[in-house]
This record gives sequence, structure tokens and C-alpha cells, in this order.
Amino acid sequence: MTLRNNELKLSSGKQLLFQAPREEKNDLHLVVKRGNRVVGTLLLHPISNECAQFKQVAVDTHFQGEGLGKNLLIYAEQIARSFGFCFVFLTGRKQAWGFYEKLGYQAISDDYEEGKLVMRIYKKKIRSSLEQTEKKEMKTNG
Repeated sequence: MTLRNNELKLSSGKQLLFQAPREEKNDLHLVVKRGNRVVGTLLLHPISNECAQFKQVAVDTHFQGEGLGKNLLIYAEQIARSFGFCFVFLTGRKQAWGFYEKLGYQAISDDYEEGKLVMRIYKKKIRSSLEQTEKKEMKTNG
């Protein structure tokens, strides 16, 4: 909670968290640790059979620029792909747009304001629907 509060909540003017919200109980929580300290976080939230949302993506300011965020997203994409998702989307703050775009995310919304922040919705195709169909057919016919 400390990382999410420091990197996400304080800068957005949102209420601080003291425990994980109930609506996150079925999300997959990924963290990056250095020693006993959580320095990166990402929640994988299923939306449908084909689509998942990455939420609460954050890396501690002191560890940014070391590739932790990139590796966390790549790992989360691999997990989402293994669960059968074809697309992932996330909402990104203006200062992170270039980061997401370098990793292949495409903006699918106009810019919008959320409190003190300028945001944009991004989407990335991580596998084709055909791959999913072929694997299902192979399991049933093979």
C-alpha cells in the first residue's frame, strides 16, 4: 500500500489506501521487491475472456530508469497471455505515455483529466484470437 500511496494516490489527490480494496480480491497482484521493500506493483484484472486490465502500475521513484517497470509489464503480459487473454489495456498518466508507447501500447482514447492528472487509455494486442481458437481445436481434435 505504501508504494501505491506514494507513487499514485498522493500525486493524484486521491484518498490514501490503508488496506487493499475489496474489488481487487480477485485480481492478480504482481510486485517487484528489493530486499523486503516493494518497489514495483501491477494488478492484473480480468475484464472478459479475451481482455484484461493492468491497474495500479507503479515503480518507486528511486528505482525508475532501471528497467523494473518494463520487465514488470513484460512479465504481466506473459501471464495474461498464458491465461488466454488477447488484449490488455491500462490507463496511463501523461508522464508515462512515452514509456507505454515504446512497449507497443497504442492510445485508444483522447486525453482526459482525472483530478489533477491528464490520462489516456492504452491497449495492446498480446496474442491473436486465432491462436486461442487453434489451441482449443488442437485440444479437442488431437
